[in-house]
Amino acid sequence: MKPRLIGSREQLLDVVRARRDELDLSHETLDDLTGLQGGYVSKLLADPPVRGFGQMSLQALLDALGLRIAFAVIMEDPEQADRVRARWKPRKRRPTNVKAAASVPPDPTMRCVASSPQIAPNADSTNLTEANNGKQHEVDRRADQAGS
Repeated sequence: MKPRLIGSREQLLDVVRARRDELDLSHETLDDLTGLQGGYVSKLLADPPVRGFGQMSLQALLDALGLRIAFAVIMEDPEQADRVRARWKPRKRRPTNVKAAASVPPDPTMRCVASSPQIAPNADSTNLTEANNGKQHEVDRRADQAGS
C-alpha cells in the first residue's frame, strides 16, 4: 500500500476501507483480529459511520490491517479559529506547565524540613513569632524525651 496524506475523517475512512478491500477481509474477521465486540467494525466502516473512531478502536483496526500513522501535522484552521475566537477567554490562573512553575520563586519564609516533610517557617523569617514557635516546639519535645 502506498502512503497517503489524510486531512479529514472521511479520508481516513476511505484509506481504511480501501485497505480492508485490498486484503479482502470481512468485518467479522476484523472484529476477531481487533478484539472489538462483534459487529463493531461494521459500525465504524459503514457509510455513513454509525460509530466514530476512538483511540482504542482506531489503533486496533490499524493494527489488524497492518497500518500505522507515520506522523501528524497539527496546524491552525483559520476558518475554525475565526468561528471560535470570540469565545476564547484568557485563563484566570497561572499556567501549571513546568516552565511557568520554574519561573515562580518559592516563598522565602517557608522551607521543607527533610527529617519531617512538613512546611516549617524559615528561621530567617520576618515573622519572629512563627520562627520562635517552631523553635520552642523543638525545645519542648527534647525536654519531654529527656524526662522519659
